[in-house]
Amino acid sequence: MTDLSSATREELIAIIEALMVRVAELEEEVRRLRGGKGSGTPLAVKPSRPEREQKERKHRDRAFVRRKETPDEEVRHAVECCPDCGRKLSGGWEHSRRQAIEVVLQRRVVDHVIWARRCGVCRKRILPKLEPREFGVQGQRRFGASVSA
Repeated sequence: MTDLSSATREELIAIIEALMVRVAELEEEVRRLRGGKGSGTPLAVKPSRPEREQKERKHRDRAFVRRKETPDEEVRHAVECCPDCGRKLSGGWEHSRRQAIEVVLQRRVVDHVIWARRCGVCRKRILPKLEPREFGVQGQRRFGASVSA
């Protein structure tokens, strides 16, 4: 290929025209290989992989799943009437089960009492210097970290 930085305008136009002719030839060859269609038909069909015989799965001594908790309460959800005809429904079977775990916090109020003391020598009142984390709260909040999180 020639150095394009020193080529004149006419030489660049000639190069572009030659490339356009080559692109048209290649597009015609692609159409011919695809059976006259523009696109969509693959050039070659990939041979299918021979099927292998499936081995039976090895049974494990325990399942790798999250164990269900022992429920404290069971709530059954069922439809009372048919939504199409309105007939009363009865009986049935268990279709699925889903556990919802609720964490109930016990209310515990802790009263932090700050004692002021007076020095007998200089007669000053002295208070302990405490940070909010020592109370188990964040900032000026009243509720502890487990409630506000």
